[in-house]
Amino acid sequence: MFKKQFAFLKKRGHEGSFSDPLSPFTGDRDRELSPPQPFNRHALPRTPSPGVDSQHSHSSPSDLSLAEKSDDYFQTNRGIEASNQDPLGLKVIHKPPGDRRVDIVFVHGLGGSSRNTWSKNQDPDFFWPLKFLPFEPDINEARISTFGYNANFGRGSGKNKMSVLDFAKDLLYDLKYAKDESVPELEDLGMGEASTAAPASIYSTTDLKTETYHLCGPFHGRPCCKRSIALLALDQNGRTLICLTGLQAYVSGQNDPTYEYIIRSVSSIIFLSTPHRGTDLAETLNRILQVSFVANPMQFISELGAGSQTLQKLNEQFRHVATKLQLVSFYETRPTTVFRKTQIMVLKKDSSILGYPGEISKPLDADHHGVCKYESPNDFRYITVRNVLKSLVGKSKPKDTRESQVGVGQASRVKFEEYLSVSESPDGDYNFFRDRWTSGTCDWILREVAFSTWLEDTHSRPRILWIHGNAASGKSILSSFVIHHLVQLGLLCHYFFIRFTDRKKRALSMILRSLACQLGHSTPLYADRLRLLEAAATDLRTADFRNIWQSLYKQNLFQLDIDQPLYWVIDGLDEADSPGVLLKLLSELDSTNIPLRVLIVSRKTHEISSAFQKLRKQVHVDSILTEGNRNDFRAYINREMDVAGEDSYREEVTIQLLERARGNFLWVHLAVQEINDCHTKAALEDALKNLSPGMEALYDRMAVFVRTQPSSADRELGQSILGWTTCAQRSLNIGELSDALRNDGLLEIQRTIGDLCGGFVIVDKDKVTMIHETAREYLMRGGDGDRPLAIDRKSTNDKLFRRCIECLTDPKLRSQINRNQPPALLDYATSAWFIHFSIGPATHPRNLEIVEKFLRGPNVLTWIHIAARKKELRALVTASRYLNDVILKLRKLSERESLAHQRAIAIIEGWATDIVKIVGKFGNTLIQNPDSIYRLISPFCPQNSAIYLQFGRKESKALQVSGLTNSTWDDCLARLSLGQGVMASAVLTAGNRIVILSTIRNSSQIIFYDSATFEEQGRIVHPERVFNIQVNKIGNLLLSYGYVTTRVWDIATGDCIKTVKNPVKRPRPQSLLFVETEKMILVGSEDRCIRSFSLDDDSAEYQTRARIDEQSLEDRMVNFPTCSALSPDGNMVAFGYRQHPVTVWELEPPWLLGQCNITLDATDMTIRETTWGEVFRITWHPFSGEIFGLTQTGFCSNGTLIKRILLRRSKLVETASLSAAMAPLLLRAMPLERSSTDSRRLYDVREAYGNIWEPNTLVRLADSSDYHDHNSDALSENESLTKLSLHTEHHFTRVDDIIIVSGQSLGPLYCYGTEDGLAFLCEVGRGKVCELERSTSYMSIEQAAWSEDGSLVAIADLSGRLSIKRIAKAGQAGDTWQVKHEFDLVISPHEGHIGQLVFQPAGHQLLASTTKTLYSVDLKSHDLVTAKVPPGLSKVKWTSHPTLPDYLVGFGTTKAHVLTWADLREVRNLTYLPFQIKHPATSSLSPTLQSHIALKRDSETLGRLIANANSPHVLLQISYSTTSNQLHTQYLVFKVADILSDTNGDDTNTTGNELPYRLFPAHIASRIREPFSFLSHKGLVFLDVDRWICTWRLPSSAPRQRSEMDGGEIEECYFLPGDWVTANEAQLSTVLPDGTLLCPHNGEVAAVQCVKLRK
Repeated sequence: MFKKQFAFLKKRGHEGSFSDPLSPFTGDRDRELSPPQPFNRHALPRTPSPGVDSQHSHSSPSDLSLAEKSDDYFQTNRGIEASNQDPLGLKVIHKPPGDRRVDIVFVHGLGGSSRNTWSKNQDPDFFWPLKFLPFEPDINEARISTFGYNANFGRGSGKNKMSVLDFAKDLLYDLKYAKDESVPELEDLGMGEASTAAPASIYSTTDLKTETYHLCGPFHGRPCCKRSIALLALDQNGRTLICLTGLQAYVSGQNDPTYEYIIRSVSSIIFLSTPHRGTDLAETLNRILQVSFVANPMQFISELGAGSQTLQKLNEQFRHVATKLQLVSFYETRPTTVFRKTQIMVLKKDSSILGYPGEISKPLDADHHGVCKYESPNDFRYITVRNVLKSLVGKSKPKDTRESQVGVGQASRVKFEEYLSVSESPDGDYNFFRDRWTSGTCDWILREVAFSTWLEDTHSRPRILWIHGNAASGKSILSSFVIHHLVQLGLLCHYFFIRFTDRKKRALSMILRSLACQLGHSTPLYADRLRLLEAAATDLRTADFRNIWQSLYKQNLFQLDIDQPLYWVIDGLDEADSPGVLLKLLSELDSTNIPLRVLIVSRKTHEISSAFQKLRKQVHVDSILTEGNRNDFRAYINREMDVAGEDSYREEVTIQLLERARGNFLWVHLAVQEINDCHTKAALEDALKNLSPGMEALYDRMAVFVRTQPSSADRELGQSILGWTTCAQRSLNIGELSDALRNDGLLEIQRTIGDLCGGFVIVDKDKVTMIHETAREYLMRGGDGDRPLAIDRKSTNDKLFRRCIECLTDPKLRSQINRNQPPALLDYATSAWFIHFSIGPATHPRNLEIVEKFLRGPNVLTWIHIAARKKELRALVTASRYLNDVILKLRKLSERESLAHQRAIAIIEGWATDIVKIVGKFGNTLIQNPDSIYRLISPFCPQNSAIYLQFGRKESKALQVSGLTNSTWDDCLARLSLGQGVMASAVLTAGNRIVILSTIRNSSQIIFYDSATFEEQGRIVHPERVFNIQVNKIGNLLLSYGYVTTRVWDIATGDCIKTVKNPVKRPRPQSLLFVETEKMILVGSEDRCIRSFSLDDDSAEYQTRARIDEQSLEDRMVNFPTCSALSPDGNMVAFGYRQHPVTVWELEPPWLLGQCNITLDATDMTIRETTWGEVFRITWHPFSGEIFGLTQTGFCSNGTLIKRILLRRSKLVETASLSAAMAPLLLRAMPLERSSTDSRRLYDVREAYGNIWEPNTLVRLADSSDYHDHNSDALSENESLTKLSLHTEHHFTRVDDIIIVSGQSLGPLYCYGTEDGLAFLCEVGRGKVCELERSTSYMSIEQAAWSEDGSLVAIADLSGRLSIKRIAKAGQAGDTWQVKHEFDLVISPHEGHIGQLVFQPAGHQLLASTTKTLYSVDLKSHDLVTAKVPPGLSKVKWTSHPTLPDYLVGFGTTKAHVLTWADLREVRNLTYLPFQIKHPATSSLSPTLQSHIALKRDSETLGRLIANANSPHVLLQISYSTTSNQLHTQYLVFKVADILSDTNGDDTNTTGNELPYRLFPAHIASRIREPFSFLSHKGLVFLDVDRWICTWRLPSSAPRQRSEMDGGEIEECYFLPGDWVTANEAQLSTVLPDGTLLCPHNGEVAAVQCVKLRK
């Protein structure tokens, strides 16, 4: 029966070639059946060597005409070209003479072959990848290869069970491991590896026998100096072109580490007639093969069928990674001849185009055969494809880098998503709506005049278009259509879909972040600005929408010179948290000339309508009303409605649906679904009869369906799903919902949702969500008791709360986490339980009991542990605010006096405070070590804190802290000690740096600290007194105004980039400002003159910009202003005076704008009328243009007093309402105070130290931006901060700085001395015992030392007074201590201050050293022995010899000196020369700072000298200062036996001996921040750079000179809170022989005992 229809083996064409008798596509007669070849080429011998097939070894005349050097070319490539016909695997066919710039790999498609697929009429002379491309400019610099695989389905192909996935794996394998067989040496192909110029590209196709589907895609690699990743060009811009097989390879390689570097290189793909959505002909072909005698159905053909699950899955996976790629799709336009006469469209346009944003699509005037086979280089189809390829290859040319201009080194590699905290691309939402678009719909918008005018506007001013319509009218699908249209036009389109179901996507801050991220990828100028911000360490992670708008848009984007229009599409504005606020921000577009085109799509609400009315006054706004286009509805119904019968009947049904739709697309969608479920005309008629128009009626029917489920269990399950979906804070995935329902027996939850939820709920990419926001509104609407179904907000949140708590209190939870098998609902429960608790009936006794039990048990620590593992500590801070809400509710109840409520308030309020402080003081370490919450944190918390009361006492046996009297939390996060003689005068923030201006005598230093670790980063010296400093908005430049000169500094390098001479009369500066894209600097001075200079010119003089002549009032004279402030844009200035109102002036021309007068309250008798209204500090609101001033009674705003806001040192006290948004701004106006860029912290300076404060109020405000009802976006301008803080923040009184700490060698006692001349005796575990010494002259206690037996303590103050005290036990029980004064003496200050005290081991003598003299005090006779200190011994650390008690040893920077105790006579000196090499710790510095490191011999300083009697080693710490004031530290380890081995007195004064030493290994030295002591059982104890107390055992083997030691591993014992061990405190800390740490903190000394360090 088949013989007439098919001729099996009919000869055609060349000898030995056959046309395929099985294929229906035989119109071109240009296809031959490839000989059968085994697919597993790795297991079989490779194809024959070049030269086997003669027909591939000649060149035609047409080839010679392509280029003048054709002969040379073919001679060069003769081995490549001569490879056998259609080889398998990766084969090179062209190599450029020099280094390749790109790799191009041709991959055929299913049913094709590696050569014939690309050859017209199967003629090798038309194999255009070899015959045409190598002669094209740019492309000829590429290496070209083909990839072949056995996807044949013709005669002899057998039962091929291979799938597209198998072919993809084969392609990936060869890309990584294939060899270049065109050369005898079989070189590695090095795909993706750059030599000195190289990227890579692939061409590929997908064939159905004679048909070829082509996918091409370029690869971009990451910049590097070695060979780049796979398919990479020499300039690190790769190019690759691939097919369905290649597409599958790209998707598969995403999650395979073996090929990750190859996939990471891909940047764009070109598709030629590719069946992304399959083809109906695939099924036809497989049926033909099934009934034929010569071939079998193939799996890979089935995978090409229309609606193929393989293709759907592949496209779904590819969609999520396609955002990284540039996509180009070509599609065929002509029908293809099949069965000799019939013509059909093999692939329609819809199947050939992905429809992704950014995809470029173009038709090729060819049938399915002609898209990849070309007659000559002049073939217009070839030219079209060549031009695209040429463009992509051309992009691989090296481009001029802007890094030198940016000055940020690695900044060009900034990941904008990470920097801007954009965790999800908007492409997912775009694809969700684009997939629901029906062909032929939405194109009506293109004919709207308002839309075309908005689209084609050529003016430079911004323009806004508002498309509004009813709910569920298809607005989001219309938005996706507009986005696609803009991208197809090649316009710069940026978009965001606001989704109510996702809390983060409703926040204004996320909208602005996402748009900025997209702008960074599309606009190079703006990308440079983002890189500058990142390089300047500007932290935007916790910034609210106001700061984001200011930093990312007003200060950067709007300052750029951009001519090309930028298009924004913002969909669903009505679902945003604060839509009116966003439109208010857009009103500021009138200040920019950027051609910004904004499309807003939303419902028409009163808030949005009112905001647009105001917006129209400032920005051009047009609007379009969409009520659901009838033609769109018809097109959707025709495509989706599955109703059999005549066309007239279908039309009748369609008309009825259109008449009832009322412009509601969702109604049409649901109605079509219901009709499709009908199997008879009668059922269909009933469905139409019951379909009431409007969504309300349809929702009623859906609700009835849920409520009338026959099974009560099904009804309960369906309503539970609806409850979770409507009230969950975000969309749950299927696993989370299954866990939430506590039903492991669900067979298939997706089917369950469809069957039980009545259509209210859908599953979108594993996410369970409402079908539309109107459905949520319907279910959540209260009131009408006759409604068939309603979700009660309080009761449902109560259920969700209890389920979340149940998840968090599961006894098996910790073991599940340890096994890395946490319950699916855990993440959601961690971040949402407190929200549901607050929204539900929180004050119900049952719920209070649940929360109290949770907070009192160990599960609360597990909750914190989970949040730390997720790195989501902000959720803990947000929980604090919701818990505070509950406390406010409890305090309003009449039963608040009940014991149960008091107990609930106490525990909830305690933990609401604790979790904020835990995050602030332990956050960084907690994220790195989440397990530390169980044992290492509670002992360091105040004794009255909830966490200490519940857990700290239990851990006291393992870790105990004593000596601190403060039993409650304070707001001080850290203290920065600037050193003696230093006076701080200003503090600023620059990105993540704290900048402090300090003065030392006649010179000023600007000191930089890291705001996270509070470590000093560097210093800039301005060699004169500096009056004021300022940083630019980005934070990379600093301005210092000195007595004689003004200087501008590059913060990253510390270089002075400009110096300007100050005016001759040297007026004091009052206001400094960077303006005009940071290139102009304005200075407002006390002479009311505004001067400027530019950073772009060579001028070293100020230019006068404006001079203000202030007019006197009738009854008072105008003096010099006490303060002034320039407006953020530099166009206005405000002056504050004594006995005169604040005045505001415009600068060009000078013009008085107004005065700020404050009316004196008649009842206030404490303020003189003449001084009323005086301001001492002025600042401008950075957004609104308001002026704030500090007066005697509080802040004033534009003349209106904000009543009595007092900023004390550690707390914000309120006596009246204060806007939450204004609080950080007002704090900046305080003298010597600044707030951090994220408004969480306050910085102030007082004399010689700086403080970092973190009040709970500001932390809660800053860290709740992701929660609508508790975020800074949603707070009203008048919301009081009082709501954020329930009780007075604990403030911290002034403390007396500790100067010295010293402890007993064999006992529990220690002492410390203070700056005010007080010394205290303390006991470990008990704290302060008594006052040990009080200096009558109030001179600071400088030194203290204990005798070896602990009975004597020596104390020296700054005046030179030396006091000896005897300590003994007293009392019958021996539990008290008695202090007896032995004697004192005074050392003349002319000999220098006492720098060190050392007891002789026997306790008979005491050494007191000064810079000029050594004093040995006989403790019995009180006699003094003195010895002058030679000049070289002024910087020496002294210690008693560890094993020879009659000798002293002093260590300097290069020598060790051995002296006798008896007469201070030197008996030996030993020499050692420390290496001056770069310390490993400097590797953490930026490359620029590293390049500036230069060690100076005169800047060497001695650090710690550690010598214990029970240790065989002596450790000496030596530091060197660099030119940028960075410290480079070395640790020299000496053996005690090498210091003095011969004690014979005849061997005195021996010099010239070299003392051997060893250095710490680099990985150990880089960890050490402060070494403390040697413990006999643990080795060295030290504080590491992350505040961990660690131990490290030194090796016992003898070292070679100056080599690095080996030693064991570092053991971490415990870590210290973030506000401990500031720079000065770390230097004073010490460890006692029993392992107890003594650490100064807040004017006291904490004693920390750890069982790991005890003997």
